[in-house]
Amino acid sequence: MGKPKKGGFPAMEPKTNYVSIQKGEMDNITIAWGDSVVWKNLDPVAHTVAPLGSNGQPDPNRVWAALTRVGTDDANSSPLQFQWTEKTPPPAQPQIFEYGLVDAPNVKAKITAQIKV
Repeated sequence: MGKPKKGGFPAMEPKTNYVSIQKGEMDNITIAWGDSVVWKNLDPVAHTVAPLGSNGQPDPNRVWAALTRVGTDDANSSPLQFQWTEKTPPPAQPQIFEYGLVDAPNVKAKITAQIKV
């Protein structure tokens, strides 16, 4: 029967990736298409995560996650899946999603989605 193919598209076993927000900072991450991201707020203040708009600032009209402060029920976001939606396979080149915190617009990070990690 052979071994299942590793990597590729679509992801054989999509996984959930976690991004911590701590001391007003976030790390860049690389994920496979089909994977999800959960933001974990470890700060004592609420944060709102949004993709960057054309002005280079987080767009409050396109919120990805609204997080309450650490220790509360909604300090973690629901999983946000980065799924390729075109009818053709995704390109070999990674796609970069830039985002940041609406409440702290200088805090920004990148999610790089690619065929395999």
